[in-house]
Amino acid sequence: MIDPNLTEAKLRALVPDRCFQPNVWRSSAYLVFDLILIAACYVALANVSAWYFEWPLIVVIGTLCWSIFVIGHDAGHGGFSKSRTVNTVVGILTHAAILVPYRGWQRSHAQHHMKTGHFREEEVFRPCRAEEDRLFRKVLFRSGIFVIIGWPMYKLGFRNLTTYDPIKGSHYLPTSNLYTSSVKASWYLGLLALVGFLGLYIGLGVVFGWGFFAKYILAPYLIYGAWLTFVTYMQHVSPEVPVYDGDDWTRLKGALASVDRNYGPFNWLTHNIGNLHVVHHLYPTIPHYRLQEASDAVVPALGAAYLKSDRFVLFDFVRTLIGCHYVERGDGMEVYKSAYGFAPNRGRNGQPVEESGVVAAE
Repeated sequence: MIDPNLTEAKLRALVPDRCFQPNVWRSSAYLVFDLILIAACYVALANVSAWYFEWPLIVVIGTLCWSIFVIGHDAGHGGFSKSRTVNTVVGILTHAAILVPYRGWQRSHAQHHMKTGHFREEEVFRPCRAEEDRLFRKVLFRSGIFVIIGWPMYKLGFRNLTTYDPIKGSHYLPTSNLYTSSVKASWYLGLLALVGFLGLYIGLGVVFGWGFFAKYILAPYLIYGAWLTFVTYMQHVSPEVPVYDGDDWTRLKGALASVDRNYGPFNWLTHNIGNLHVVHHLYPTIPHYRLQEASDAVVPALGAAYLKSDRFVLFDFVRTLIGCHYVERGDGMEVYKSAYGFAPNRGRNGQPVEESGVVAAE
């Protein structure tokens, strides 16, 4: 539980001011480094023929596309540069290259940060009651297939399966409720850039064949989308992660409704977006390369409110698929429950942390 004496102001005082200062040259260096690695992997992919060399390279390329998304994610939070214009340009280009409408994503992602952990207003992976756990939701989340199709669905407007509007909420439509008149111009610029990249990719398929398209473009795209969906799910869904209704939710409680997980070598390769996510929700404007310093500063003060797991992440994924189907009211929070009788969840209040694999800081 969160210490009632813990406040956002007290936590902010612990974080050095330099953590909030983006350095455009350092940010750019990470972006260039990612692009060089992607280019090198594509060159290697073009010069090997054995599938056991090809598939690891395709996986790495897809992972690096996820890394590019993280750089654009920094820009969307204002953490790439001190210049709003630079952030917008970088955000548009990095997102368009991986077929994401930048302004729409920026708005929906901001809504996620504003209401993280809120039972009815959370933007991503919003939980439901048992009676709302309908067939389509069961198939999607109990099978794990959402990892493959969840990101395209989300962009198209299926933003939540309990309360969604698949047309009005689409990231691709200027009539979407995600857009306001103040960002219409940059919305069209972002869409134009996206269409340009999409045209390039289709053109490559026309010129070099659809087998080329599937190998060099589609497969990495699917892997990047799976990474994005998988990591987001693992950041915010777990038997130990609390969910709050309107009476209990606060911004601080919501920000701490996240889990830091260990992705091994992918921590570094994907700019620590999965293993240092709690501090990101506390302070979204901190650039990714300052997250470790900021986390080291605040985690000791969070105590039992800080959640992390060093267990093998795929094990935790299966455990979450089995154990998190809907929520029921608990002591001051909503508690994830399983529909399976063999996997009763007791939440953080009833399940020893050494059994759960998700631990609280001492």
